[in-house]
Amino acid sequence: MDTPVLNGLEALQGSGSVVEVHLDIMEAPRGFLDRLLAWGFEDDPFLTFYPAAYRFHYTGRTRAAAIDLRSVLSNVNKVIDDVLTEARRLDVRLYAECELVRDIRHFTADRQLRGFAGLHGMAIRKSPSMDGAKADVHVEFVSGTVVEDLRTKLSESGFYWVRTPASDRFPSEDIATLQTSVFRDAQMVFDRLVSKPLPACTGIHLEQKLAMVSSHPDLPLPPVMELAN
Repeated sequence: MDTPVLNGLEALQGSGSVVEVHLDIMEAPRGFLDRLLAWGFEDDPFLTFYPAAYRFHYTGRTRAAAIDLRSVLSNVNKVIDDVLTEARRLDVRLYAECELVRDIRHFTADRQLRGFAGLHGMAIRKSPSMDGAKADVHVEFVSGTVVEDLRTKLSESGFYWVRTPASDRFPSEDIATLQTSVFRDAQMVFDRLVSKPLPACTGIHLEQKLAMVSSHPDLPLPPVMELAN
């Protein structure tokens, strides 16, 4: 049996860029979920999904040096095509995202006393672009530490929320995600929130979205936003 292109939740050790594939899945038979493991995915569960219609979240990661990135992405795209083909055959509704990790910052407990300055003057609106999402900003908090005013403000700005269970790797987390129609907007939001971290934020991820494809038309998807200023 060939070695899977993807390596589950943990990218292979070494230098180079991390490539991620995420699958958000509605109802699915056990045989389909088991097939995902053979393709190099790993169960990466959420306690709370957005949109709420989804039930399963699977992730596969790999790492590629710059010289190998084109060929690695070609192989990753083939895996995504195979997943979509099988999903359509079994009438499993899902969407797949392929992303390139561009930056990750973590914040320690001694920086917890913060305000909302990172959000001041940052106007975000729904994007009219028909080209889909091109980037994500993920803002992480340990579950139970997000003050309600902050949760509301991020939601009103187009961030959506998921919650993860505790694992042997991470505590349970509330994660606010902003999808943007251009990478530049995500970079600007990321830089702003890194320079002025939000209360109780433990980490921020910036990811370039290389593809976002659905198995079926008209599936519910998170909103795509843009900076208005």
